[in-house]
Amino acid sequence: DTLYTIMVLDVGDEPLIIHTPNTGNRYFSLEMLDAYTNVFGYIGNRATGTAGGDYALVGPNWNSTTTPLKKSVSSVIRSNTSKVWIIGRTLVDDQADVANAVALQNGISAQKNSKVGTGEFLANFNMSAPGPTGTPVGLAPDAAFFKEFGTVTAAQPPLAADASLITSLAKYGVGPGLDPNKTQSSAVMASLVKGAKSAEAAITAKLNATTKTSKAKRNGWVLFDGVGSYGTDYLTRAVIAKFGLGANLPVESVYPAAVTDSSGKELNGASGKVFKVHFNKDQTPPVNANAFWSLTLYADDQFFVANPINRFAIGDRTSGLVKNSDGSLDIWISAAQPSAARGGVKNWLPAPAAKFSLIMRIYLPKTSVLNGSWKYPKITKVS
Repeated sequence: DTLYTIMVLDVGDEPLIIHTPNTGNRYFSLEMLDAYTNVFGYIGNRATGTAGGDYALVGPNWNSTTTPLKKSVSSVIRSNTSKVWIIGRTLVDDQADVANAVALQNGISAQKNSKVGTGEFLANFNMSAPGPTGTPVGLAPDAAFFKEFGTVTAAQPPLAADASLITSLAKYGVGPGLDPNKTQSSAVMASLVKGAKSAEAAITAKLNATTKTSKAKRNGWVLFDGVGSYGTDYLTRAVIAKFGLGANLPVESVYPAAVTDSSGKELNGASGKVFKVHFNKDQTPPVNANAFWSLTLYADDQFFVANPINRFAIGDRTSGLVKNSDGSLDIWISAAQPSAARGGVKNWLPAPAAKFSLIMRIYLPKTSVLNGSWKYPKITKVS
C-alpha cells in the first residue's frame, strides 16, 4: 500500500528542517520515533494537512534563543532524545502509480539548520520494496547485553518517566555509562542474566496472552492496544520492539493480523481449502478522508505469494469488487481461482497451497475502530 522513506537523524547539536511536498488527496505521513520507540510526532495528512511545508525537528535541549531557526517553519516538533527515526509512508495504488509516488518521495528533504540556504541536504533513503513484516529482532539475554545497555543509554539518556527504574538498577551496576561485568560479582551477574532470560519469557507470555484475548473479542484478529507511546509500560514496548518495531499510534493506523480463522483453525490453502472474509453491510473498515483499508496475504516466510493475477492485497482501492445483494462483501481466499458463482477473480485474494497469514491495514481509522465498537469481519473456512 505504501512506499517507505527512512531517515535516522541526530538532532542533539542543532535542529533539522524537514520539507514535504503538497500531497493532494494521496495518503502521506512521516512518523517520528525517539530512541525509545515512542512516537512523538507526525507530519502528514492527519497531523499537518496536505499542503506540505517546512517543519523544524529539534532535540530535547534546543533553545530558540541560543540556536535560532534560519528558516520560517509551520511548526516545531521536539524529540525527547537526540536520536530520531523517521518512517515515511506514501500511498501507491498499483504498479502504474509507482512513478507518481516516487516523485512525491523525492520531494521530501532534510537539512541541518546551519546549512539553510547552502543547498546542502541530507540523503533520503526511499524504499520501493519493504522487507518482511513481523521479523523478530533483539539482543541475546546474556552478560554482554548489560554493557550494551550502558553504552546506549549513555548516548540516549532515559526519559524522565524512567528515573525511578534507572535508580533501582544503578545499585547493581546497570545504567547509563555503566558495565556491571566490571563492577559486580559473578553471583550478581548470574542473577542479572537470569532476570534477563525471565524477561524474555515474559515478552513471549505477554504476546501469547494478548493474542488470546484479542482473538476472543475481534473474531480471531490480533491487535495490540496502546502501542506507539508506552510511558512506563516496558513490557508492551518490548513486545512491539521485538515483533512490530516502529508501530504507529492507533490514531494513524492499526494493523490487525490473523493466522487462524475465527474458529481458531490454521489458515492454510492446501488441499483446495477456501476461506471467506465476510464484511456485513456498511461494515468494511471505517476510515477518514484521504485514507484507506486493505487486506494483505503473506506466506509463512512473511513474503508475498506469486499468483496468476499479481494480486497481493485487496481493499477499498481494488477495482471491480462486487458486493452481495444485501450490501455485504465477501473476500475469497484460496490457492485456486474461485468459481463463477463466487465472482471468479473479482473478490479473490490468492493464497498458497500452504500456511499463510493476513494483515488488515486500517489507516486513519474512525472512532468506531479506536473505541472497539466496530465489528471485525469473520474469517470462515467454507470448503
